[in-house]
Amino acid sequence: MEEAVGWTLSMKVHLIVSESCRSFGDCLRDLDAKGHIRGDFILLEPGVVSNISLLPLLKRHSAQCKADKGTAMTLVFQECGSGHKSLSPEDEVCVALSQKNRVLFHKKTKRSNDKRVDIPLEIFLENPVVSIRHDIRDTHITICSSSVLPLFIDNFDFQTKDDFVRGLLINEDILGSTIYSHILKGSNYAASVHNWRSYQSISMKLKDYWIYPLTPSSKRLVPNESIVSPTSKVALSAILCRCIVGPNVVIGEKVTIQDAFIFENTHIEDSAIVSLSVIGSDCLIKKGAKVTVGSVLGKGVVINENSLIENILVQATESEHDLAQPEDKLGDAAYRLRADEDEEDLEMDKILAKRLSRLHFYDATSDTEYETEEELSDSDVLSRSDSPPLDDTKVFFTEVIDSLARGFEDKLLCDNLILEVNSSRYAYNITLEEVNYYVIKAILIMSYKLPTGGQYFSKFAQLLNYFTPVLKNYIKSQSSMGDCLQAVEDVAESGEPLSDKWAIFVVKYLYEKDYLSEDAILKWFANVSPESKMWSQVNRFVEWLQEAEEEDSSEEESE
Repeated sequence: MEEAVGWTLSMKVHLIVSESCRSFGDCLRDLDAKGHIRGDFILLEPGVVSNISLLPLLKRHSAQCKADKGTAMTLVFQECGSGHKSLSPEDEVCVALSQKNRVLFHKKTKRSNDKRVDIPLEIFLENPVVSIRHDIRDTHITICSSSVLPLFIDNFDFQTKDDFVRGLLINEDILGSTIYSHILKGSNYAASVHNWRSYQSISMKLKDYWIYPLTPSSKRLVPNESIVSPTSKVALSAILCRCIVGPNVVIGEKVTIQDAFIFENTHIEDSAIVSLSVIGSDCLIKKGAKVTVGSVLGKGVVINENSLIENILVQATESEHDLAQPEDKLGDAAYRLRADEDEEDLEMDKILAKRLSRLHFYDATSDTEYETEEELSDSDVLSRSDSPPLDDTKVFFTEVIDSLARGFEDKLLCDNLILEVNSSRYAYNITLEEVNYYVIKAILIMSYKLPTGGQYFSKFAQLLNYFTPVLKNYIKSQSSMGDCLQAVEDVAESGEPLSDKWAIFVVKYLYEKDYLSEDAILKWFANVSPESKMWSQVNRFVEWLQEAEEEDSSEEESE
C-alpha cells in the first residue's frame, strides 16, 4: 500500500482482517456481519487482471435488477475457443443461457472426473431459446446484488462461488433468486492468476500488449519474444527465448533460458540452462547447472555447480514436513519440497502432485492419466482433448476482424490498429503473406454490414478511405498486391449476396488509389477462371487496362 502509484492513489482501500474465516463463504458472511456492504458490489477474486471498465457492468447489472427483482448476480465470462492455449482447465465452463442471458445451467467441466454434461430436459421445455456455451471461460469477476450476502448467511453450505451458483440454480424456486451472464468480446480482457499455467498465459499477454492499457512499466525487448528489465545485465552470448526477466538480474556467458520466468535480484552464472521453470527472487544458479521441466525455485535458493533440477519444487530452508527425506537436501540453500500424498489413494495423489509442480507451457491439453477408458466412452466426453485444436490463422483472422470493426466503429487511429494486428501476427506466428491476405479480407468483409441501396458504394468508399493507412501499410510490393487481389477474389466468390458491381468497384478503387499496379492486376487475372463471377465482373476493366498498355507501347515505339 505504501508503494501505490498512478490510479491507486485516488482509491481508498480498507483492509479487513478476520482470523475465523476459512473459506470464500466465511469471508462474505463476515462482511455481512460487520455491515461494510449495503448495496450492489463488484466481487473480484484474488489475482484478477483486467482492462475492462467495471462501472458499465455495474450499471447494466442494476438495470437488470430493475427488470428482474430476483437478480442475485451477473457472472462475467470471456470468449475463448475450446483448446486455446490460454484456457486453464480450472476456468473451463459449460453454461446454458436463455435469450436474455439468464443462466439456466452452469458447470465447471474440469472440477470433477465426470466429463459428461447432463443438462435437464426441463430447461429446453420451459425456454423457447437456449444457448449452450462451451467457448467461454470464467474471469473470476462477478457483479453482485445486495441480496447475495444474506443468501450466504442463510445457507452455510455455500463455501465457494460455485457452491452459490449451483445452489441458486437448483433451488431457484425456493430462494427466488436468478443469475445472469455477461460475455466479454474483442479487446476486453479479464483473467485470474491461480496457477502457473494462468500466470504464464497472462504474463505473455501483458508482454504482447493484449491487455492494453495495462503494460509493463519498463522493459527492454530482446529477440525471440523475450522481455528483460532495463536494470538487468545479459551477456552477449546468452540465449533467451520466450522468457521474462525481472529487475537486477545478472545472466552470464553462454546461458540458455527458454520459456521461463526469472524474478528480481537473481544471478545465473555461465553455461547454466533454465527451461520451462520459474526462478524466484534472490536465487543463485551456479555455473553449468540445469533447471528444467517445470521446476519452481523459491526465494533465496542456491543451486550448486553442474546440478540437475528437474520437475521439482525447491525452497531455501529445510522442510519441517513429515514427508521430508534425507535425500531432499540438494545444497546448503536448496531443499526439495514434497507434495502431500494420501495413503488411501497414493497413485492418484502422485499424479496430482506431479501436476502441481509442473508448468504446462504451450500444452493445449491437460493430462488425464488417472482416467480409464471404462469411465466414459469417447462419445460422452466433453473435454478439450476431444475438440480439434483451433487453427492459429483462424484465431488471428477473427481477432483482426474484431480489431478493425471496433476501430471503424469507434473511429480509432489506424496506427493503433496496425499495432494490434502486428501484435496478433507475432503472437500466432503468422507469415507476412497471410497477414496481408487476412487484413484485406477483413476490411472487405466489413462491407457485408453496410446498408444496401443507392448509398451502398459511397458508404463502401468511406469505409475504404478510413482504412487508408492500413491499406498503405500492408500493400507495398508486387507480392502483397497479389495477396490483396486473392483476398478480393475469395470474398467475391464467397457466396454472399453482393452487388454485381462489387468486385469491379473494389479493384477499380484500389487501382485508382495506386494500391494496385497494372502489372499486378494483369498477372493475377491471367489465373482467374473464365467461368467465375469474378472474371465476368472484372473482365471489361482488365481489357481496358490491356488496351491502354498496348497504346502506351505503340506510342513509345513511334517516338
